[in-house]
Amino acid sequence: MNAAVQRFDFSPGTLIAFDGYELVVSGTIEAGLVVRDRFVGEGEQPRNWVLDDAFVSKLLLRQDVLIDAAENFDGPDPSKTNKIIVQFEDRSAEDRREAYQREAWCLAAKSVLKVGPYTEQRITLGYDQIKAAAYDRQRIGEIGTVGRNGKFTARIWGPKSVSKFCARYFATCSPHPRALLRQPPSGNTNRRLSCAQDALLNDCCQRYLEPDQKAGSSIVKLVERRFRETHKERQAAGNFSSFPTPHENTIYRRLARFSRLELTVGREGYREAQKKFAPTHHGVRALKPGELIEIDFWKGDVFTFGKRAEFWDLLTPDLQKILKHGPQKGKRAVRQRLWICIAIDVATRMPLGLGIAKNPNPRTVIDVLDQIMRDKSDFSSLAKCKMPWSQHCGLGTVVYDTGPEFFDEEVQTAILASGGSFIFGRAAVPMDKPFIERFFGSLRTEFADELPGKTGFSPQCLVAYDKQGMAAFNTEEFRLLLLRHLVDYYPLREHAGLKGQRPIDAWKEAQKYGVVRPPLPRDRRNATGLKLTRVLSKEGIHICGIPFNDASLFPNAIRNGKTHVNVRLDPNDLREITILLDDKRVHLANQRPDLAHHSIRTLMAAIKKMTAAKPKDRIFYEYVLAEHADWFAHKIKVGIQARGLPSNEMTAEEIDWFEKSFCLKLQITKTPRPTLSADMETLLSGGQGPGIFGAHEIAAEKATAALDTGAGDHAEAMALSDPVSNTSTPAACSGVETSWKSSSAAPRDQPDVAASDVSSRRTEGSAPGRFTGEPKGKGSFT
Repeated sequence: MNAAVQRFDFSPGTLIAFDGYELVVSGTIEAGLVVRDRFVGEGEQPRNWVLDDAFVSKLLLRQDVLIDAAENFDGPDPSKTNKIIVQFEDRSAEDRREAYQREAWCLAAKSVLKVGPYTEQRITLGYDQIKAAAYDRQRIGEIGTVGRNGKFTARIWGPKSVSKFCARYFATCSPHPRALLRQPPSGNTNRRLSCAQDALLNDCCQRYLEPDQKAGSSIVKLVERRFRETHKERQAAGNFSSFPTPHENTIYRRLARFSRLELTVGREGYREAQKKFAPTHHGVRALKPGELIEIDFWKGDVFTFGKRAEFWDLLTPDLQKILKHGPQKGKRAVRQRLWICIAIDVATRMPLGLGIAKNPNPRTVIDVLDQIMRDKSDFSSLAKCKMPWSQHCGLGTVVYDTGPEFFDEEVQTAILASGGSFIFGRAAVPMDKPFIERFFGSLRTEFADELPGKTGFSPQCLVAYDKQGMAAFNTEEFRLLLLRHLVDYYPLREHAGLKGQRPIDAWKEAQKYGVVRPPLPRDRRNATGLKLTRVLSKEGIHICGIPFNDASLFPNAIRNGKTHVNVRLDPNDLREITILLDDKRVHLANQRPDLAHHSIRTLMAAIKKMTAAKPKDRIFYEYVLAEHADWFAHKIKVGIQARGLPSNEMTAEEIDWFEKSFCLKLQITKTPRPTLSADMETLLSGGQGPGIFGAHEIAAEKATAALDTGAGDHAEAMALSDPVSNTSTPAACSGVETSWKSSSAAPRDQPDVAASDVSSRRTEGSAPGRFTGEPKGKGSFT
């Protein structure tokens, strides 16, 4: 007995694809399923077939048959197949060539896959072979494009598009490229809103870009309210024409037209847009030094000691309280990982600036920007580097990330004031500044991994290694090692990014393009100098007791006594400062030239040591301060090998704190020069003097003048043996008190003793000597 054939139920519109055919179920009859062609070609009549139940049962057992009930909307309505269809020959040449190119892909898919259905999954598996066959067909049929260099270029589509092309091409009885023509736009293309409605809708949708970040539903309610109000106004004006409110879907489609950039700028702010959509340098090649500079912070992979060397504490007065009493909040860290700020030139890969801080901060960034624009040979020679760190240039375009230390207004102002520009790399996109990121990678493997206390690139890198226990360097020693690495090692190493060339050679070769010109020292000081506020008087400005003045400007510039002005100070160059007076920059020279070559750090250390001997004395000769400062500079030079390299960074808050602690009522006076008493011949010839005295007194004074002249410079004669030792005399350390009583008590008949006692170790405020100084009214001849 024959078994009854199973009958299956298919809903109308179900797609059945097999052996290159794509059929759509139209209905069910007693014999089986009624199906029709899914696509009907031009000039063809729709055809219908009947698939008996036995054949359908076989199709259900095959693996290559596609049955999809969701395709019931794809097939054309047979009642509408008589509509006018544009002839293939009437289409443009570009459309016909595209149809032939699509046909080449369909034939290539058939030649590789043999039989259908041509699903996306099957095409993906054999995509490479299909692509090669389609390329050959386009080249043979000359339906591709030929470039200027004569190279043939074929049209390429993805597996999903090729699957759709095959479905449309092989569904027809006689496959023809007409089935692959680009379909004309469908739907209603006419404007549905009048110009007035469209303008009002746009005005309402602009509220979506405001910082309060309104929701889309709020805009829908706003549109409905505004349209009702406008409609009433039109009727009140006598215009009774229709003014309907747009549909909710129309409003949402209009909101969807805004780009991501417009939405971010309007709703989140310009700063957030800079983080997400900032332009980068991809595709731009930097030819000359300074044209493109990348700068970033990196948390060093080395643990260092938090406490600094004792001698360097004198050079860091900002840390005196912290080192003595600890931080205000929390427990003071014994060991720490420092943040390293590096600036690198993209054209030559040359490091141009170095900064080290406990945490990323704007002042460190500004100090690195200052190093980019100045010759740093004094730093490298102080650290005894083999190569001078003389490379410097102006600021072209500076690329950095969106950290708060770079978003600081002072940092951006410093770059713009130096003649440069800046762009932000996008958040979490390291390829926006790849050269500095790659530099940090080499710094980790070539420098940090060679030091004790290294941490590795992740916590799982060094599991059994005591990172903090192996810390061996303090901050100054770590700075010295890093500086030598940047100056003596990295520029002399062959760089793969420079095609085997060394950065030092690339810097020399790039000179043919010219270097971005660095700003003048005054302009650089105005851009990157410390911003202080000081009182300007007729005597000028005092910073740590050092006077800065210009006789050509004062007292005419001071009308109402003292006034507060903004000051720009270069911590490493004290030759002059810049003040802002009446919206103009005025440069004031240092009135103590002997102190101009020192840094503010060295002078602060010298002042602190001087005032420690006699806290009540606040009047010092300038040569005393110079001797102290020179002693500190010498100690730095000889102590770097043992203690490391001290930092030159300084903040305005540190200087203000130091002046309040050590410089109140401090006066630094010029070294007095002896004024000889006039004898009778001088007075008779018209000279002036304090009066006429005895022969022994005049002889003693002349002997003193002869000794001073033979000894050379007066300051050298009065120099300290050791300014900071306890063996120096109080008169030498303070410059205030001198034993003048011994001079008056000396016998008159001992000129040598009197000559040795008559000295210039006194200040302007001390008691004058008997035979020296300006006339005090004892008499004069005119």
